[in-house]
Amino acid sequence: MFRFTKAVLGPVALALGLLALAPGALLAQASLDGDWELAVTMPQGPNTVDLSIKQDGDKLTGTLKTPLGSLPVAGTLSDGVVTLAAAVKLQGNGIDLGLNGKLNGEALSGTVKLGDFGEFPFTGKRAVKIAAATAPPPLPPSGADAADATGSWDITLSIGGGQVPASATLKQEGGQVTGTLKTPLGDTPVRGTMVGKALRLEFSATTPQGTIPVTLTGDLDEKGFTGKMNITGMGEADWTGTRGAR
Repeated sequence: MFRFTKAVLGPVALALGLLALAPGALLAQASLDGDWELAVTMPQGPNTVDLSIKQDGDKLTGTLKTPLGSLPVAGTLSDGVVTLAAAVKLQGNGIDLGLNGKLNGEALSGTVKLGDFGEFPFTGKRAVKIAAATAPPPLPPSGADAADATGSWDITLSIGGGQVPASATLKQEGGQVTGTLKTPLGDTPVRGTMVGKALRLEFSATTPQGTIPVTLTGDLDEKGFTGKMNITGMGEADWTGTRGAR
């Protein structure tokens, strides 16, 4: 008679456990639900469009944001194969748009068919979620030794061994600070707090790779601000600020 020893039961139990988990694991991997950034290669150059999808089982609905406007899309996801369809109006004529791709983890690739204009390859990645900017909670009145960040500031950012000039115009009301940071890339609204002599500002930087949250902290002394700028996912940089005309 064959005996089920521990040496036999161990591998059998492990195999049964993996089989029990497999459907759930496959389901978790085959999820398109959320926001995506698609890069479509056209004859005139690359185009980036945004895709927002809601998934219900294998059914997909959502919106495709293109230079021609926002288009409702619908389709299916089956075994990692994505099929979406939409209708585009161009110069009064209706054009069928079809997207066929393959979902591989957090990446998407395939082709987009635009009526009789042909098929164009695309790649996609999940859009980075940026928390909506909200006003910091109210702070108690500043003490007698609190510093005031109100005014214009000449700022130097030390990045990668080099220095980048910038400036900021800040307004402090109680412990709340709002203003504008001016860099070679443009103007960016900032908001944060000033507690005693410690400043904390938060803003979002727009880069070719997308929008990145940035936190700027520093301490104020008689010479100005000295602190760190934390760039999410990229590291830290030093910064200094001296007061300009107030």
